[in-house]
Amino acid sequence: MKTTRDRSRCRFMRRSTTIIETVAAIVILSVALPSLMSAYAEASHQSIKPYQQSIASMLAVERMEEIIARRFRGTDGYDAVTTANFPAESPVSGFPAFDRAVSVTYVDAGLSVVGSDQGYKRVTVEVSGNGASIEIERVFADF
Repeated sequence: MKTTRDRSRCRFMRRSTTIIETVAAIVILSVALPSLMSAYAEASHQSIKPYQQSIASMLAVERMEEIIARRFRGTDGYDAVTTANFPAESPVSGFPAFDRAVSVTYVDAGLSVVGSDQGYKRVTVEVSGNGASIEIERVFADF
């Protein structure tokens, strides 16, 4: 028959950790932890890309909206849609990591590039910077 002292010692022995278990845990953690940390670092780096892409997208849409507004404002209309009226910005005001450029090309009714004005212009707004790049296009007609 076990005494009370023997029972408490058995209970204590069952809950304690041996030095071998401690060393094994340290070895396992030392092997696994660098991989986990590099995966975490890469995940945090990748999570910023959608944010940068959305900023680039908003900057491109903002410039296109300015061009659309200029097209339908005043008497200039279709003739106001020129590269000269929308110069390149490097960097974009308030967003020093981004550059923005507008290009205007003459196209025909089939959207093929032509050398002279046939009543259609393709406007391309390109925003790039900070690992993000986006390009949006719109065709304007002289009507």
